[in-house]
Amino acid sequence: MRDVLPTIEGWIRDGKRVAICTVVRVERSAPRLPGSVMAVADSGEVAGSVTGGCVESALYEQTGEVLAGGPPRLATFGIVDDEAFDVGLPCGGTVHVFIEMLDPAVLAEVAAAIRADRPVAYLTRVSGPDPGGARVVGREDEPADAAAAAAQPLLALGESAVVAVEGAEVFVSSLVPRPAMYIFGAIDFASALATVGRFLGYRVTVCDPRSLFITPARFPDADELVTQWPHEFLANAPVDERTAICVLTHDEKFDVPALKVAVTTPARYIGAMGSSRTTARRRARLIEEGVSEDELARVHAPIGLAIGSRTPEEVALAIGAQIVSVTNRVPAPAVA
Repeated sequence: MRDVLPTIEGWIRDGKRVAICTVVRVERSAPRLPGSVMAVADSGEVAGSVTGGCVESALYEQTGEVLAGGPPRLATFGIVDDEAFDVGLPCGGTVHVFIEMLDPAVLAEVAAAIRADRPVAYLTRVSGPDPGGARVVGREDEPADAAAAAAQPLLALGESAVVAVEGAEVFVSSLVPRPAMYIFGAIDFASALATVGRFLGYRVTVCDPRSLFITPARFPDADELVTQWPHEFLANAPVDERTAICVLTHDEKFDVPALKVAVTTPARYIGAMGSSRTTARRRARLIEEGVSEDELARVHAPIGLAIGSRTPEEVALAIGAQIVSVTNRVPAPAVA
C-alpha cells in the first residue's frame, strides 16, 4: 500500500471511491509477494499491481463489481499449469487476491503512521463471517483481541501473511519503516556495503570513532554518519528483529566490545569481517569475555557468503546476499 498511497490519497481528496486488491497468499511461483496492492478508483483509474500485469485485467472486472456495491471477495488465479496462460500465470503458480472497498478513515491512519515512520499492520478478514472490516494495529498497541495479538509477531518482522483467528482468516499486511543497517568501521568495504544496504531498502548508519574517515564524500549512500566507539553507539541505538549489524573493523579493540553488545540484541543479522585466523582469535577473546556459544552462533564470521569475493564491491555483494538469505530463512549451503 505504501507505493500507491499518494495516488489513493489524491483520489480520496477528489471525492472518488476506491477499492483495493491485495495479494494475501501465493502458492508455488508468483510474481508478487503477499501485501502487494492494486487500487482502482470509481473513475476507472488504476494504481499499483498484484502480479506485474498477469491477471490485472480479470481482477479489474471483479473490482468493478465491488465498487458497484458488491461484497468483498477473495479471487484466486492460476492452479493448473496447462491453463496458466489463460489466467495470465504462465509460471504455473497461484495467487489469492482479496478485493474490498477502502475506508478513507483507515487510509488516513495508515498514511499518518507511514509519515511518522511508525510501524502498523493493516488487518482485514478474508474468510469466515463478515469479510472485510479493515482496521489498523500499531506495533506498541496493547492487543485488543486475538487478531491484533496474532498480528504482532508478523509486524515485528515486517512480514505479511494470513493468520487463522477464531474460525476465520485475517490478512495482516505489515507497513513498517526501513530496517536499520549498522556498519562499524569506516573502510572501503563499508562504503560499498552502504551502497548495497541502501539498494536493499535499509536505513544505513556508518559508525567509527575516527572522525577523519567518517565523511559524506567517502559514504555518499549512508543515511547517517556517527563518530563514536561502536559498542557505545550500539548500546543506545534502536535495534529490532529486522536490524542488520555488520562489524567490519576486524580490530579486536573495536569489534570485540561491539559484538558483545550485538549478541544481546534482537537483531536478525550479525556479521563480522576477518580472516579465519582473525575470526578464531576473536572468538576466543569473546568466550573469555563471557559470551556464550549460543550467542556466538548468531555471528556470521567470516562475514558474507563464500563466493570468492575480493574487491570491496564483491565483498559487499556477498554480505548483502547473506543478509537476504538470513532474512528469508534460507538454510546455509553445506561446505565441502
